Amino acid sequence: MDIALYGGSFDPPHLGHITVVNEALKTLDIDKVIVVPAFVNPFKTGTHAPAELRLAWLKAIFKTNSRVEVSDFEIRQNRAVKSIETVKHFGALYGKIYFIIGADNLALLKKWHRYEELNSLVTWVVATRDDIEIGPDFIRLNVEQKISSSTLRETLQEQKLPTSVAISIKDYYKSTLKDPE
Repeated sequence: MDIALYGGSFDPPHLGHITVVNEALKTLDIDKVIVVPAFVNPFKTGTHAPAELRLAWLKAIFKTNSRVEVSDFEIRQNRAVKSIETVKHFGALYGKIYFIIGADNLALLKKWHRYEELNSLVTWVVATRDDIEIGPDFIRLNVEQKISSSTLRETLQEQKLPTSVAISIKDYYKSTLKDPE
């Protein structure tokens, strides 16, 4: 079985993430996409929403799509997990692995932990973002959603949130991002 791994903070998950998953299912010769929310992104200092809540949101979003699995692998580790560890875990279970990243990750990709080994284990798939150049060594996913999780946390634009979890996401961020006064 061939899969695509799509990891990230998903803090919060939004329509752009869903578009990436749907485009991957349409474009790649895969059996399923495995969405892997990070406990904590190794490149960030923390998250806003707790890992279990982000996991629950993702499961609610994709529950009706039999070709999408939401994995708690990284969350169960209770620490930041490097991509090589996640790839090796799923590589022991599946055949070919496509690894989906956003184009904004390309600049630092070669600095990722054990990049050379990781590069030998996966086929890279890059979701377009902000007119960032994508080289010929990558499979390109054309995604036209211009949504940023950080901006979304501040603005809480409901039209950019998945309907199934929009109220929960808005309520959570409104309650945690309020001024203490």
